[in-house]
Amino acid sequence: MFEAGNARKIDEAFLVQRDWRADGGVRRVRVTRSDILISRRFNGVDMMIAVPAPAYCGVVLDVVEGQDGAPCYRLSLAHRDRDLDVVLAETQDSGDAAADWKYWASWLALPRLAAENGKLARVDAATSSLAALPRRGASSLRSRRPRFLTRRKTGVAARMAEVFAGEREIICYE
Repeated sequence: MFEAGNARKIDEAFLVQRDWRADGGVRRVRVTRSDILISRRFNGVDMMIAVPAPAYCGVVLDVVEGQDGAPCYRLSLAHRDRDLDVVLAETQDSGDAAADWKYWASWLALPRLAAENGKLARVDAATSSLAALPRRGASSLRSRRPRFLTRRKTGVAARMAEVFAGEREIICYE
């Protein structure tokens, strides 16, 4: 479906999938980095739902039997609600399936999952396209106070606990 080695960047993908409950038997899916939009027509009523991408459990690679009996690799987004699962690709080439699996997981910042005996097993942690910056170690500057706070005195916790409620305030302007 999408080549992982390809340098092109996409902002969204449009998919048409089979849905036995929808009118015409199809539903349309728009996949972006932030959300997945699923639309279909049901009994003459247009229905649309937007699901945030982080609501999905991960990108699942499953091996199913193809039409000719050969193994077929199915790549899909898994959700707790099975009706919201989205099939991203189906192929008989294991190399393409692995490349697409890695691509979709990194593009959506979701973990890669493998289907084993009907259960999902995590293959790796969520990969983000934006790598986290390394934190500074134990630096000597960490214990210093910022420049604008050097003239202020540190707070006293006992004084902060005092509450003056129900008292009259006396103000004298002489």
